[in-house]
Amino acid sequence: MDNAVPVDSPPVRASAASAPDIGARSRPPAGTPRPEHFGGHPMVGTFFYDGKPLGGKSTYCTGSVVHTAAHDIVLTAGHCGRGLQRATHRIFVPQYRDGLSAAHQPRGVFAVSRMYIDPRYVANTKKPTSDLDLAFAQVGPNNRGKVEDVTGALTFAPTTNYTHKVTVIGYPSSERVNSKHQAIRCPVTTSRLPGYRQVRMTCTGFYGGVSGGPWIEDYNRTTGTGKVVGNTGGYNGGGNDANDDWVTYAPIYGKEAKDLFNDAAAHRTVGARPPYHPSTYRPVLPGPAGTWQHARLLSSGDFTGSNQFNCETTMYTDTGATRLGIEHTLVAATS
Repeated sequence: MDNAVPVDSPPVRASAASAPDIGARSRPPAGTPRPEHFGGHPMVGTFFYDGKPLGGKSTYCTGSVVHTAAHDIVLTAGHCGRGLQRATHRIFVPQYRDGLSAAHQPRGVFAVSRMYIDPRYVANTKKPTSDLDLAFAQVGPNNRGKVEDVTGALTFAPTTNYTHKVTVIGYPSSERVNSKHQAIRCPVTTSRLPGYRQVRMTCTGFYGGVSGGPWIEDYNRTTGTGKVVGNTGGYNGGGNDANDDWVTYAPIYGKEAKDLFNDAAAHRTVGARPPYHPSTYRPVLPGPAGTWQHARLLSSGDFTGSNQFNCETTMYTDTGATRLGIEHTLVAATS
């Protein structure tokens, strides 16, 4: 979803949650929300670098300022960070305004001085290390001060939970899908991306360029503040194999993300990491496939008499008696 590669890089397909200049490859389900274009927030912006000049026809990735003692750290996606890492000239522009020069941007521009990326991460992979698709940019001050002092910041919030009510923000890069280069936002509830330490959401309009954008819990629509629990990215660069604009992923911040954040916050060189141990979670039916060829009955209802439903899907082993057998959770409760 970064929709850009350095000029010296081999040709690659634009990262997947969506190709930049096309509509959805498949039609979203009825009721899928649509994003709102809005004026953005001071702590969320976009990047420009070699070949992607400020004021051009496209932006690069999305980034958000996160609170640190140094007041100079911007969160984005790992695959965005790889492009920035190789660039010669690179800037972060908070609350970007199309048509304005660098001198007239609302908060000015901030030069990227250093990138922090987990060395195990491979850009736009579908492998388990896509869980590590986040990066931090260290930016220098401008004539107004350090970036966090100028813009404010989100709170970086590691979590073990996969269900969150968040607002996802991003800057679709191409003028063909975002003619005024405005930020978009969409309030959604996340669910787990099976087999990965990642979450997914559905909302239309998330084309290339939104990569790195924050997934904000406890979001304040007026100030833009809240806790960032994920960033657009992950499997295949942040989206499904069909390049649908309405399916988007984000890594959940566990120990690896926290360690990287600590390195960035301390301006510390990112050292070697041990081999990454992927999630062992697989939403598969218990037993061999042949077992399920004989399934004959599917039932739903309030088995506990509580008159409460939590959207959990379970199956029970047949005991041949009136009592239920062992419960197997197929899809965990969403609330």
